[in-house]
Amino acid sequence: MLSGVSVPSSHHQTDTVWYAVTVRVAWDLMVAGIRVRPNVLQDARDHALCSLPKGLGADEAEHRASALTRSYLERVTQGRYRRDTSETDLSVHVDRSWRTQLFDAVDPVGDAVLRMHFGDGLDMEGVERTAAIDGAVLGGAKEGIREAMRAIADADGHGMTEWTDAQVDTLIARVVCMAAPGCPEVADLMTHGAAMHVDQCTRCSRAVRLIRGGILSAGDLLTQQVDFEPIELATVLLHPDGQKHRKRLQRLMADIAVPAGTDVWLLDARDLRKIEADLRVLAVEARPPRHHTRGAVVSGLGRWSGKTLLGPVAMEALAAARARPWGVIEGLDELPAPRPPPPRATRWWVSATLCAIASVVAGVEVFMPAEPPPAMPIEVHFKRTDPGWDVRFDADELAIIDVLILGAEGPELLHASVGVKKGQWATGEGDFRFAVKSDTVALIASETGIPNLAQRVMQSRGQSEPMAAIASWIRQMHPEVDFVVSPEIVMEEGDGLPALNPPFTP
Repeated sequence: MLSGVSVPSSHHQTDTVWYAVTVRVAWDLMVAGIRVRPNVLQDARDHALCSLPKGLGADEAEHRASALTRSYLERVTQGRYRRDTSETDLSVHVDRSWRTQLFDAVDPVGDAVLRMHFGDGLDMEGVERTAAIDGAVLGGAKEGIREAMRAIADADGHGMTEWTDAQVDTLIARVVCMAAPGCPEVADLMTHGAAMHVDQCTRCSRAVRLIRGGILSAGDLLTQQVDFEPIELATVLLHPDGQKHRKRLQRLMADIAVPAGTDVWLLDARDLRKIEADLRVLAVEARPPRHHTRGAVVSGLGRWSGKTLLGPVAMEALAAARARPWGVIEGLDELPAPRPPPPRATRWWVSATLCAIASVVAGVEVFMPAEPPPAMPIEVHFKRTDPGWDVRFDADELAIIDVLILGAEGPELLHASVGVKKGQWATGEGDFRFAVKSDTVALIASETGIPNLAQRVMQSRGQSEPMAAIASWIRQMHPEVDFVVSPEIVMEEGDGLPALNPPFTP
């Protein structure tokens, strides 16, 4: 079904998945304000079906189809290709009995909240207007529904004490949208005999309303063939430090590649060789240098629809490219190093003098201990916001990151020993980004974290230059650690505008 194979027409689980995903995709497109034309429905549905893991039941397939519809819309409207990480309840196995238990646990007011708020997606004000029920009463019913959901899940071995209300609400919506038992055949869906079931089943109720509204036809709900075949896809990424060269790469790939976010391009693997010679010229000229590019070639399911790539191959290609070291574009020969700059035309006596001075300095440095390079180097770019900084950085995946800010009482450890959890800051472009509301922020990158850092931060509050004191301590006690501080903000006389001094890096 998911790779160009003709699907049988018998009413079995595969047909049920098709029906469930079609209804959910069409419903979510309608709610998003998209005109659901046949080609739009086909593209969005095919993208969802092709991207779903194999072997899913209809309920989970329908639930995941919402996130895949969002990713489809982002690709079409914004040219953004990224994984949807908003669903936090997918690790919970939802038993079909939960839906019955949840509806049995509520009174008529709770039933209205379940159907209109969690089922149809109306906000609580909309439910208040539609059902003519006081908002305070509805709010109490919603709290009762949350308590009932927690109790049902807890009885089935899923502790939810740490879940936020938003996470519980997502799970409730998932349970409510599960189909009621005994869905009729598509041919019988609009008949009087199916009316009672349709009234109780969110999926079938949506299907009937979509058909009556002219958004779907009954034929759309009958299983068809999905025309996705394996394709060879190449991805090229540009390092954040090379953004000044972005326009050159964009011009080079304008006719053969599609932007997939900031400094990311997708193209047919066969077209990658067409631009190899030009990429080599740019690498020699350092526009950009080879260490500011990387890429990969993968084979996976996908289909081009205009300039939009549907299916999972795009995310597979992006993940593969981000796993490559900078300077490597899979599918191409090694790019050349930049051409060395020409010698400067200076007078010979000046050169001789400088060489003599350099010789003396080098002789002194021979007897001085060499400062070790950082074990986990970090590249940081600071952009001023009001108030604070937008911080974007690139570091090794295994690096431990500590973030300090200068608060009203002195330095504070805002984020301590962040390892794999720094994925929460991932931009989806191979680096990381977060914002702080402080005039001074420092990032520390290490292999295993820094012992007693919190204690040292507290002790520094008595210093006149606390950040410099912390930097000095780290330089002496942990020379292998990389430490970067945001630029200093000063006021230029006369215009009252903030200016930035260069960042201090010990």
